[in-house]
Amino acid sequence: MCSALANPSLWGKKATFLRFPCYWQLSGNCTVPPLEELSVCADIWRQIQTSDWTAFVYKTPGEQRAELGLAGAGGNLKAWLFGREWVVAYDLPLLKWHTVCLTWSGHSRRFQLLVNGTVRLSSLLNDTFPTRLTPGGVMTLGVSHSFVGGVLVFESGTNLIGEITLFRMWAQELSAQQLAEGPCVSGDIVTWTTQDWESVGCPAVTDDRLTCEWSKYKINMKLSVAQTSRHGLIKTEVKAVVLQWLESILPQNVSVDSVFLSTLSQASQKFSSVHEHNTKIKEIKLSSDREEWIRCLVYVTVSPAAVVNVTQAELWTELIAAYNHSAHIILQTDPASINILPVAGFPESHLNSTISDFEDKFFRVYMNLTVNGSVEDPAQMIRHWVLHTLEQHQLTVLHFKLTRNPHSYGCTFQTQAKAPVNATQTGIIIFQLLTKGFSNDSLTIYVPTNQINILLLEPGFCPEDATETVYGLYSWPPIQAQETYDMVCEKGQEAATRFCRLDDRTDAAIWDPPDLSKCEKIITDIEDLENIKVTANNSADVVDMIEDLLSNQTDLSSSQLSTVLEKLSEVTDMGAMTTQLADSVINVVSCLFDSTPFLANATNKVVSITDQVGNRVDFPGDHHNATVPSLALQLLNVDPASFRGLTFGVSSFQTGLPPEIFLSHEFAEQGSINTVASISLPTALDSFFPQNNNNRSRIQFHFYGTGNLFQDPYSDLMLNSYVVSASVTNASVNNLTDPVLITLQHLQSKEDQDIVQCVYWDLKKNGERGGWDDSGCRIEHTSVTHTSCLCLHLTHFGVLLDISKTPINPRDDMILTLISNLCCGVSSVFLSITLLTYIFFGKLRCDYPSKILINLSLALLGLNLLFLVNAWLASFNIYGLCIAVAAVLHYFFLASFTWMALEAINMYLAFVKVFNVYVSYYILKFCIVGWGLPLVIVSIVLAIDKDCYGGASSLSVASAEDSSFCWVRNDAAFYVAVVAFVALVLVGNTAVLGMVLVQIHRMHGDRTAGRRARTLRDLRVVASLTFLLGLTWVLAFFALGPMQVPLLYLFSFLNGLQGVFIFFFHCVMKDNVRKQWRTHLCCGQFRLTDYSAQSGTLSQDDRVKSGKVQPSGSTNDRKTSGSSETSQKLEAWKLGPRNPL
Repeated sequence: MCSALANPSLWGKKATFLRFPCYWQLSGNCTVPPLEELSVCADIWRQIQTSDWTAFVYKTPGEQRAELGLAGAGGNLKAWLFGREWVVAYDLPLLKWHTVCLTWSGHSRRFQLLVNGTVRLSSLLNDTFPTRLTPGGVMTLGVSHSFVGGVLVFESGTNLIGEITLFRMWAQELSAQQLAEGPCVSGDIVTWTTQDWESVGCPAVTDDRLTCEWSKYKINMKLSVAQTSRHGLIKTEVKAVVLQWLESILPQNVSVDSVFLSTLSQASQKFSSVHEHNTKIKEIKLSSDREEWIRCLVYVTVSPAAVVNVTQAELWTELIAAYNHSAHIILQTDPASINILPVAGFPESHLNSTISDFEDKFFRVYMNLTVNGSVEDPAQMIRHWVLHTLEQHQLTVLHFKLTRNPHSYGCTFQTQAKAPVNATQTGIIIFQLLTKGFSNDSLTIYVPTNQINILLLEPGFCPEDATETVYGLYSWPPIQAQETYDMVCEKGQEAATRFCRLDDRTDAAIWDPPDLSKCEKIITDIEDLENIKVTANNSADVVDMIEDLLSNQTDLSSSQLSTVLEKLSEVTDMGAMTTQLADSVINVVSCLFDSTPFLANATNKVVSITDQVGNRVDFPGDHHNATVPSLALQLLNVDPASFRGLTFGVSSFQTGLPPEIFLSHEFAEQGSINTVASISLPTALDSFFPQNNNNRSRIQFHFYGTGNLFQDPYSDLMLNSYVVSASVTNASVNNLTDPVLITLQHLQSKEDQDIVQCVYWDLKKNGERGGWDDSGCRIEHTSVTHTSCLCLHLTHFGVLLDISKTPINPRDDMILTLISNLCCGVSSVFLSITLLTYIFFGKLRCDYPSKILINLSLALLGLNLLFLVNAWLASFNIYGLCIAVAAVLHYFFLASFTWMALEAINMYLAFVKVFNVYVSYYILKFCIVGWGLPLVIVSIVLAIDKDCYGGASSLSVASAEDSSFCWVRNDAAFYVAVVAFVALVLVGNTAVLGMVLVQIHRMHGDRTAGRRARTLRDLRVVASLTFLLGLTWVLAFFALGPMQVPLLYLFSFLNGLQGVFIFFFHCVMKDNVRKQWRTHLCCGQFRLTDYSAQSGTLSQDDRVKSGKVQPSGSTNDRKTSGSSETSQKLEAWKLGPRNPL
């Protein structure tokens, strides 16, 4: 073999065999295919007379007889085909060149031997001989060989003493005339080039006497087009550039007949010498933004005809140089790929052909045919006939399928025509070949012309794709169907390959999985996964990487386990999952059960991952299940109209094996003792499923067949069963008339003295590590082998501002629900009394603070009443109703906080601001903001996505959590339109309260008289303003971690009774309100007959001191007095009896 930068042509050179061992062997780059027709020619020179000599022999491994060959013995010629030997009474004279050819046709079954154009042997083979040459054999020149123990051994004593040149092989039977007219034509299977041959002991020798003149040549090469992205070429422009390049470099006596281009795999770059030997082109590649490799096939005419080897050398020298088309476009061939061969003729084409001229064409054939005659296997015969008929015309049959009809056969298949090809003519050829049928003495195949349909396919290209594996990141460019793309391994000297396949179902080009078996791993440790960023496009690859890394891991460390789970969690958060990806994730989780002793530290993470898989997997039909060792997942999309209960269970299970699961569409009133675990959902559940078909409920069941996962180090109890769970999404479940029934088999038989408890896994227990809890579950029945449990759960008031979004203990959940409902009911009563008091007694609402109080009380009353009826309205499970209830509840919630903020603003303007401020239409503007701003926020949320509101519910045996509430269920909307809004109001109100307290401290800092009484009054003022400004809601922001439950109790009590505290501080504790009650509601000695809300001792100028800022000019003008009045305002506000707040 020559170097990559040497002309590979052997024209004008010969193989000289003058000693032993000396032989030439067909290169590994050249493989003989299964040929049904062939022609082989070689020019032979015998130097001395020997009794036995060998020209060439082709044998397949394991066979001692020659599949094809030519030799001499005892003055005769010997020829072999399919292991049979023919002896021809003709001897090749010495010291002369002789052209000897062998031809064969499987169709005519004729084998011929020609010497210098004269037929010396013509033999017809019977049907017992094969029809095609066995592929994949070994061919040697000048010596015979055999296989001994699978090792190639060369025979001595039969080697040629002489020379051989121009060995060529074609995939067709050439006639004597064709051979005589094309003495210089190259073969299309084996060529006389260093790319097809390698020599041992006798290199090629140049002989200037070996001349052959020819005029038609085919140039096949790989071409790199390097260009900047700003000057990217379209395909037709690329061809124009190639034509300009050829016209500029080719000699004047060479004209271009046709050019074919196609996008090419970059496999050649691995073996290309361009990057190794051409510094200039390396610089070009580095500076270019885009490089595309194309396959280029050029047909040229040399006029007049010239010596082949001279022409090849001239053309090769011109083609290897880089071509600068412009400052932005550089062309460069791969020298190792250039192959310049003389050909018999040119394909029918012209220079205006498009970029796709050299792309293969694909067809889909449908036909019905009849078979007459007697044959043992008609289907096999039809298949053989189709393949034989088309493949002998270089048409490849793909995905052949045959069906049996009552009186005929139907078949369909794809066929591939290698480029260059005329699609229309090829379609006609396929039609003519198949409708011609087949007939012999025993069988007739007939295809009616109206029973065949041939469609030209446009499979397109396999799309650009990237795969990230333990072997590295590989980017696969688009290539056409039925081609293989090779690229250099990221690590190692071998190539990674991937096949672009024509899909049988869609007739489109699709990728097969890449073959990276020859590459070396880059990611060898779990820790390497930390450098991998999970995206929607590579999530499946990441899971494959994890599976690969875990295949040999049995002792993961805690940090390694954390890394694996974190990557799996990222995968499940990437959106909808395919069933294949979901099953892969479940399989990885299963592998972790026996791969680490630290599994119990990650229970919550594992449960979260499996839940996310069930929520996000997108599967066809109504159900999907995945069973892997020690783990099972069953998913069901529920049809409310046909729901009659549901039972999931595990019928049998052995540790380390996939469990056998079952699913019954009915509720089991009693647990079966023949199951390992089961869980039954009652028929009553159907009333809670959404009636909207676009939002169907999904039920998912889980079975964990390992005790290593659920370990509670703080519990004295021993887990004596496997774990089963169920969850319901897209449904609002509340107050089930029938409980959920769970039946579990004991791992160890129950003794009489044993105490059995039904428990669930509480994710929040033990510092959020999880633990067992029996709250909300009770024993229905227990025996020696099984226990049946019943579980029910509720919701609490804290759902309105649940910052942590995490579940709590069901027992606390139930108590908080009762506290919330009771406090909200009491608050509603006292808020109603407060509203009636200020509305009916007009003298109480003559100032602005009282009017703000009325609006605040109205908003809080709406909030409390709607919260009380929320669960009841949600139980109707009406999709639109729940959204409406949630939106209205959100509105009153925001309105309450808006009026709390306005109360703080009014206080700031009245008691802190020291400059005169005039605000026209003061209360009207407050009302617009107080009732309008919440409406705007709610409207925006509805406009963005109305499904931000609704019922978020789940029923989990594992977590014993059930919530039913119409509220803001979208996390983004919750944190922006609820949490952020509340936080902003509370920060502002806290600041105002602080400024007021500072003013009080400054005003009374130097007084000593009545300090105790004043301190008590100050504390009363602080308490009053704390509830009025809603500062108790700040507890929700601290209800996290271990303080979550205690603060939720305090939160529910204080905020549930906010209306009671407002009534107490702003009605009961107000002298003017009590006097109004005594004046209008009392009788006898408790009744007052002479009382004015402003007090008769106050003059008109004293009104500013009472806390109300007197209107100036009109009742719609707001004036805040200057700093000289500040102390008077604070004093009046603090004293209380005349304070309208």
